[in-house]
Amino acid sequence: MSSIWMDVPTLQVNENQLQNFVSFIYKNEQILKEFGAMKIQLNDSCKLSLKKRRNNLILVPNNEQIVKINSDENIYSLHEVDHIDEPIQQSSLMIDEHDFWSSLSSSSNKQRFTNTSTLPNKSFFQKKIHPSHFNIHRLPEQSLLQLGGNKVTQQFVPCIKRAHGPGSISQMTTAKQHLFSIDYHHEGGARHWYIIPHYQRKSLQKIINRHNSSCCLDHGQILIDPSVLDNNRIRYHRIIQRSNELVVISAGTLTQSFTENANWSESIEFALPSWIEDGHANASISSCRCNAFQDSSRNVIDITLFRHELIQKYITFNLSNITDDKSISLKDDKNMDMDTISTQNTTTINSSNVENMMQTNEELIIPLEPIVPPSQSSSTTWVTPSISSYFSEEDKNKSVDNNAQLQYEVLE
Repeated sequence: MSSIWMDVPTLQVNENQLQNFVSFIYKNEQILKEFGAMKIQLNDSCKLSLKKRRNNLILVPNNEQIVKINSDENIYSLHEVDHIDEPIQQSSLMIDEHDFWSSLSSSSNKQRFTNTSTLPNKSFFQKKIHPSHFNIHRLPEQSLLQLGGNKVTQQFVPCIKRAHGPGSISQMTTAKQHLFSIDYHHEGGARHWYIIPHYQRKSLQKIINRHNSSCCLDHGQILIDPSVLDNNRIRYHRIIQRSNELVVISAGTLTQSFTENANWSESIEFALPSWIEDGHANASISSCRCNAFQDSSRNVIDITLFRHELIQKYITFNLSNITDDKSISLKDDKNMDMDTISTQNTTTINSSNVENMMQTNEELIIPLEPIVPPSQSSSTTWVTPSISSYFSEEDKNKSVDNNAQLQYEVLE
């Protein structure tokens, strides 16, 4: 059968739009609902609050073994093992999409591991920075989660992920309680994402069910070759994420990925009004087929905190009524402090635009402001500066002299 995949749209943002990133995402949410994700590129006016001081940190890859669940289809389950009996030789060569899936289907089950590490509550971003600098820590507080107060927003902290080499795997998962999430690629090899919108979940679950598998789609227990999605007419979308690019994942979306080479990335969850209005918060409870939900039930967000009238106030004062050179602060009925949100200009992509996008398999880049000279083609992809451009001269020199070591150091 023919494939029904396509690349997700790419949007380009300026400094003001990045400062008010939650509002920017809200105004372009139709893309998220249709595709399940979107990629964001930064122009040269954008400032990031990246740290400069480094500490050595030894990271051990997760002991997650990849096992094919059926000989007929390339669907893999992932199992934790106590230890790796012998070191697995990892290729030092970059890997493309064809090589990755071919090697996975032909390899011995005993020789393939995810080769990734995660560091919850670690970040490359500073917490206290100038308001003009983008800071991933602020997103939960700027989002709808602020209606739950500090008890809710403090549950959400950045998580660093380290891909240790080519072909490192992030198995299929969705964000906690089907929230939105954002992933920033700090440096290293490109990351290939496979995005399955939430409305394809039931069709995907039927494929898993016919193999009599109890694997949960939500909590990193499975990996699916895209050929299986093609053959079963499951709609999905691709993203190739490179350094200094953001990927925004919609509520309830399923994602899986692999890397061309070693890299660093960082993610955090947040919420928009549709998380409540479209029923994603409740759906997360019923869709889980493993014990992960029960194990984390103590931290489940109480959705009764998100009353309709408070959601409407949040939309009015934080998302819909943004104008130039103004800041708006909101308090709810309980006098709960809510972040002051700076204002911005942006462009909304309407549903007719999205329908036009679906007519092609080419990656769509949506420039929200002119950022390339008129002499260049409108299809030219803008290349963002390296993460090293945010380092001091001393840090830059150290990076050149000792690049291999820096790949295994975490900023503090």
